[in-house]
Amino acid sequence: MKNIVTLMMGLCCSISLSWAQLSPLSSTGYSTEAPVGYWLELEATTSHSGGVLDGQTTYRLYLNTLNSNDFLSSCSGDQDNVMIINSSTGTWYNDAANTGWNALGINPVFYAFFPELAFDSYLTIGAEDATFPAAQHPSTVWGDVDASAAFVPGPGFNIVVDDATGGAWYSTFPGLDAADSHAAFAGVDNRVLVAQITSAGDITGQFQVQVFVNGDQADEFRDVLPICLTGECGGCTDETAPNYDPEALYDDGSCEEPAQDVSGCTDASACNYDSDATIDDGSCQQLDECGICGGEGIAEGECDCEGNILDECGVCGGEGIAEGECDCDGNVLDECGVCGGEGIAEGACDCDGNVLDECGVCGGEGIADGACDCDGNVLDECGVCGGPGITGSACDCDGNQLDALGVCGGDCIADADADGLCDDQDDCIDVNQNNICDEDE
Repeated sequence: MKNIVTLMMGLCCSISLSWAQLSPLSSTGYSTEAPVGYWLELEATTSHSGGVLDGQTTYRLYLNTLNSNDFLSSCSGDQDNVMIINSSTGTWYNDAANTGWNALGINPVFYAFFPELAFDSYLTIGAEDATFPAAQHPSTVWGDVDASAAFVPGPGFNIVVDDATGGAWYSTFPGLDAADSHAAFAGVDNRVLVAQITSAGDITGQFQVQVFVNGDQADEFRDVLPICLTGECGGCTDETAPNYDPEALYDDGSCEEPAQDVSGCTDASACNYDSDATIDDGSCQQLDECGICGGEGIAEGECDCEGNILDECGVCGGEGIAEGECDCDGNVLDECGVCGGEGIAEGACDCDGNVLDECGVCGGEGIADGACDCDGNVLDECGVCGGPGITGSACDCDGNQLDALGVCGGDCIADADADGLCDDQDDCIDVNQNNICDEDE
């Protein structure tokens, strides 16, 4: 930058200008940081459709300031403060009717004949066209790279000024008395026009601005500012605000109120943790076993969080033993009244495991000792169980009678003489027992 200062001072001397104030970029003791609120705003003013400018957009680039009396002295770049002005298409529109690089050659009188002239690309410091006095249009000085050459008739081209000498376009400080009339003062809208560019591409870049705050050359700053689209580069600039943005170039009104002390639970492990709380008020709670924050859990006598109780089977909220069943496994009473039992065992006659005795009595003792049947009868003399034995005049169990000889079932009809011989076989029947055969008598 020293080289550009020398170059500008030499230029000033050679054209015999007698300035009553410091020459641009020749001062010392300036601030190298722009106060918050000074920023370059790229504003899209016209989108073109049809004609020579079809598909292009006209942008105006402003330096926004804090004070109406702020004076923009210069826009510059060098190896330490690189100037970049780029279009994403690599070019912009320069109207042939304006032969210069600033707005002095733009006369509104000719708009009817050259309507595109109003959208010519140019560099300036406040002056928009030829209606502004010529003395208010900026001058320029360059070292190795002449940025103004990109704004004369012919396609514009991207600019990078990063040589040791550098360069600038600048306005001579006219004194604070001219604050209400000179284009380089910010004016009531606190902004100074520094360029107009018409291009089909997106405009980006940066350069150094030199500002005399409130028109005071002793209160000067120089800083490299980025080109920001309207709405960009702003943020909260209040350091006490929770959303303070140290990178913001201006305050966009987004600052939030500083956080106030808030009472609440500050334990992050608690279920009622309050991330906004700054003071712990002892209200922290934990989830109970039912997932209720600060709840008392399962009530005494209950078995779950729904208020159910254990049924007779130990099932929480269960219906207990189903009707017709005898236990919790779904068993039923068998014929012996045993729950889930197998009933009377095969071969048994009752639930005690007894079997039928010979009399058909379940668990009975059978035919009693000495008896011959289940009714308690005994064998008679004929061997018949419960029989009457030999009855009446019978002599045996077959009902036979004693014959005349006393033979049971014998066939002797008579033994008249009782001699032991059946009469039909006795040759001598001695009825009278006189040893005389009766037939002989």
